[in-house]
Amino acid sequence: MRGKVWAAILTPVVVLGALGAYAWADAEDLVPGVLTNAPAQVPPAPFVTASPVAVEPTPSGPVAQLDPNAAIPSSAAVEALAAQLRADERTGDSTNVAVLDYLTGEYVGGISPDDTQVPASTTKMLTAAAALHALGPDSTTTTAVTWDPTTDTLTLVAGGDLMLAAGEGHHGIGHAGEIDQANGWAGLGDLAQMARTALGADAPATINVAVDDSAFPGPAWPEAWPEYARVNGYAAPVTGIAVNVARVEGDGYGDRHQDPSLAAAQDFADALEAEGFQVGDVTHGVSPADAAVVATVESAPLGLVSEYFLAVSDNTIAEVTGRVLAMETGQSVDPEGAAAATIAQLSAMGVDTAGLTLFDGAGFSEDNLISPHQLASTLVASRTDPNADELVNYMALGGLEGTVKSRYADTSAAGYLRAKTGSLTGVTTLTGIVTTADGRVLAFATMADGMPYGQSLPKAAIDEFVTALADCGCE
Repeated sequence: MRGKVWAAILTPVVVLGALGAYAWADAEDLVPGVLTNAPAQVPPAPFVTASPVAVEPTPSGPVAQLDPNAAIPSSAAVEALAAQLRADERTGDSTNVAVLDYLTGEYVGGISPDDTQVPASTTKMLTAAAALHALGPDSTTTTAVTWDPTTDTLTLVAGGDLMLAAGEGHHGIGHAGEIDQANGWAGLGDLAQMARTALGADAPATINVAVDDSAFPGPAWPEAWPEYARVNGYAAPVTGIAVNVARVEGDGYGDRHQDPSLAAAQDFADALEAEGFQVGDVTHGVSPADAAVVATVESAPLGLVSEYFLAVSDNTIAEVTGRVLAMETGQSVDPEGAAAATIAQLSAMGVDTAGLTLFDGAGFSEDNLISPHQLASTLVASRTDPNADELVNYMALGGLEGTVKSRYADTSAAGYLRAKTGSLTGVTTLTGIVTTADGRVLAFATMADGMPYGQSLPKAAIDEFVTALADCGCE
């Protein structure tokens, strides 16, 4: 019975051989950071559009495809499994659990489900849910170029896309189905070509380049983020515009530009030179109110952006998504505004946000407080949300993708689980949905904090709990 339910509610996938060093190292626990066992140490203004884009069709949501007659596990059985997880010496007394029926939202069982705890990167799931609810999966951000003939300046105007290509964007062509297809969707080379066409024979001998990121005033680094995030390449400054998430080279963890906006401006200058322009100064600036817009590109749609940062747990993209949400809902474009916007949208979805405390959208902050019930109920609320009903399909598939690729590869939960991981020093969390042996889909969240150094033991204990839910025929 479960196989039929799995085929109905979970997106079929093709196992990809190149998810990138970020996801692989994250899933294997071989690098430090949020998902590891390492110790913590302009006219127009940027806007979001909701017009459809030409992307590979996504499956219809799971709303009408759940079997309402599949048996729900008994509360006693689920609570026994939760108590066993807390009693496990690999976790501890601060381990709390919530398990809800994904179809009805009914609380099935758990232990201390309403106690708030440090959530680590499961915070990203809330960021995605809130942004999708407010903006929709087809929404995009706009990167613009304006022309000021009085100063011979082309100004690159930040709109929130930190995954621009230095050259031409691929716009999804040839990248359908890839988890990282949102990266490089639009490109500075596209903008340079448009600027060349727009200026034509009227272009001066030398032009200047400026970058305007004033719509994203910062702070670029959330104050709640630990220092090691800034110096070891686990996140980039959130300035509103960047190429390849401000990586100096390559992908995954590694050195980041400390001024992503200016680095993007230099890449734009290089693209303009490839179009035959002579470029003079490359600086920060503000686009004049009367400057003409000569080029625009749209980012990947929010659905693909969400899939990317949920699957590989990209801190920077989760954070900028929160700030774009803040911009579009009238909040201040900073960590505080992003947190307020996220909580407001979750509340609008019907999630009880009492006690929910956020200091960032990525989960790097050890001051964030979320309960297991809030995580699980967000998944339930998304199921019937017209904009967010694909949320679970944006999460990594157990045993096959992203940060849960290796954790469930040899278990009966492989292929029957979609989840978001979370790890900080002393914190191990997991939230998602799992299909039981009887074909019932459960939304769950497991949270453990206050533990000693090391992720392998608590992860193993949590994985055994989730696998037991998958095996459950426990009426």
